[in-house]
Amino acid sequence: MLDIDSRDFEHFSRAIRKLPDEIKAKAFARAARRVTQMARTRLVQRNAERIKVPKKVVRALTTAKFNAGGHTQEFVIRSGWIPLYKLGARQGAKGVTVKLRGSYKAAFIATMKSGHTGVMKRDGARRLPIRELFGPNPAHDITNNPDEYLEVLASVIQEHMLPRVVHELSRILPK
Repeated sequence: MLDIDSRDFEHFSRAIRKLPDEIKAKAFARAARRVTQMARTRLVQRNAERIKVPKKVVRALTTAKFNAGGHTQEFVIRSGWIPLYKLGARQGAKGVTVKLRGSYKAAFIATMKSGHTGVMKRDGARRLPIRELFGPNPAHDITNNPDEYLEVLASVIQEHMLPRVVHELSRILPK
């Protein structure tokens, strides 16, 4: 829990108002970048637990960006679909099985001419066309369950934003 005395906050805000705008902007931008990376780390950890996928797979697909302009702030997180092949797919006699995801009847593992390997399935009875099968999209879990993740973002901002701004100001200002 974050406990800030109102007198401390007033004193701090007066001190910050006296600083030049370019120093304030630089300190807040640096702090926001660092806090964004902290938030990404915690979101990836929570997301991997919820969708039952290894953290390294989610981390490789997830990007986070913090936009602050004017009077608005925005935290954007993006990720792509996780290919079933990266989740440990195994070829069997009747199809492909994937740990924690089940079996996919009539699917097969194929390597394309480009070198890309994936779990494929035919669209019909003919040989072509085929399409690749994917597992979950980490960003969809965040969109569908915002309450789970808003707690994580709020805790990171409450715990780290103010101390990080103070830290960045101390690095920028001359001793």
